[in-house]
Amino acid sequence: MAAWQLESNTVTMGATLDSFDSNWENAQELLHGALCQNFQVDELCWEALLLAQGKGRVSPEDLETVPTAELITELRRRHDLLNRKPANVAVLGPPCAGKDTQADALRRAFGLCRISGKDLLGDSGASSDEQAVSKLAELLERPQCRRGFVLDGFPRTVAQAARLEEELSKRKKGLDTAIFLDAPKDILLERCQGRLLHEASGRLYHDSHRTPLEKGVDDFTGDPLIRPSFQESKLKEDLERHQKDSTLLRQFFSKKGCYVGEVDATKRAEEVGSACIESVRARAHTAE
Repeated sequence: MAAWQLESNTVTMGATLDSFDSNWENAQELLHGALCQNFQVDELCWEALLLAQGKGRVSPEDLETVPTAELITELRRRHDLLNRKPANVAVLGPPCAGKDTQADALRRAFGLCRISGKDLLGDSGASSDEQAVSKLAELLERPQCRRGFVLDGFPRTVAQAARLEEELSKRKKGLDTAIFLDAPKDILLERCQGRLLHEASGRLYHDSHRTPLEKGVDDFTGDPLIRPSFQESKLKEDLERHQKDSTLLRQFFSKKGCYVGEVDATKRAEEVGSACIESVRARAHTAE
């Protein structure tokens, strides 16, 4: 029996479905349909292992390897997302402030698609603003963006924010919340120096804060991790530029009615994540 073919008992999905004995086949179909969608996934959940093996969609055969309890937990999480309002969010901050981690936390918490600055600007950040916004428009057409999006490290300048506003207005949308992560230079320096990267997937680890299960290798594929190049002088330049640009961005977003959330990024990742989620919720409450 496949893992998604659960034993006949009581399963909660919005309302309580009692005794599937007479209608168990329909319940299986419902569970299977909900769990086999092409969602982006958390890198610590069971689906990530399947994706790491090169499978972009979860099949019934794949699900056979997943414990029933994990399937039910994931289904409940996805159902809970339906009670949360769609949101369009940007997570901004200096290098190594944790934008990647917190954007992913928001993606999972609100069922959003995640789009990184690297997706739009390239690894070197050399793409023009027009190219970045054009790429964004393309990515927003994906089904997983129907509940909204979280931008990770974009926009970086007021010029990019203005072009973003123009593109979203064509879709009768706007940016709801801009979250600014902040931390002092010494903490950012320590985080940058300790970073480890799985190049193929973009998964990040850290010597102290997020260590891999086995030293030097990716948790899901066993591939070796690399240490991204880092120069302290470059960090200083980036911080100075960020401080100037972020001040102007805060002013821009405030004038446009976008909620600006200030989050202390020096705390543990879970605490920072909770603060980011509360910022998005705060915006939703003020909009009611």
